[in-house]
Amino acid sequence: MEEAIEEVLKDKGYAILPKTMIAENGETLSLDQYFMKDGKFYFVEQKVRDDHDSTKKRGQLSNFESKIEVLIRKHSQNLTGIMYFIDPDLTKNKNYYQEELNKLEKFYNVKLYLFYGKELFDYLQCSSIWDDMLLWLNQWKDSLPELPEINFDTKPHESLKEIKDLEIRYWRKILENEKLWREGILKAMFKEGTTLRLLSKFFHEQNSFPYKILADLLDIRLEQFY
Repeated sequence: MEEAIEEVLKDKGYAILPKTMIAENGETLSLDQYFMKDGKFYFVEQKVRDDHDSTKKRGQLSNFESKIEVLIRKHSQNLTGIMYFIDPDLTKNKNYYQEELNKLEKFYNVKLYLFYGKELFDYLQCSSIWDDMLLWLNQWKDSLPELPEINFDTKPHESLKEIKDLEIRYWRKILENEKLWREGILKAMFKEGTTLRLLSKFFHEQNSFPYKILADLLDIRLEQFY
């Protein structure tokens, strides 16, 4: 989407500017979109969807402000900033972002916008491009081959035979990796947990201290997520 939007900007006559900047404290800042036209400068902070929790949404806004600070020194009030979420169906923090952007707009005396989905293309006066992009994405999706079944719980006993002899070090990494569990990756692969319960039983039956540790770790995960 970053590359596609950049092509739209070029087509509309905007000049694309280097997207990496160095702040006064030496921090490297990366802009998603940075462009100019008729002596005015624009930057876009672009995300897929507005579904951040309270910590991430504050971090998102802080990051946005740090870029305003750098750019306003270069362009003064000839600057426009845009916070953009591609998915228009998720607007979890819309009120929060709009209120905070209003405060920043008054403080820095620059124009700031919050856009979702098609709104950015409306602003760039090329609304039809958004509809074309949705059409192209749907056509691309329909052209993809059918994905294989990844639910190992469909045939749990067969799955157990396939995975039970995976080396201990790999099971340790899988079971200790919080991200795999918190983000639902393991839950997507073992939807009901049936195979994992069989695996737990297998671990408990092994006469080995590392397997006992694995069994305890797996039991904790089963209790947490199933």
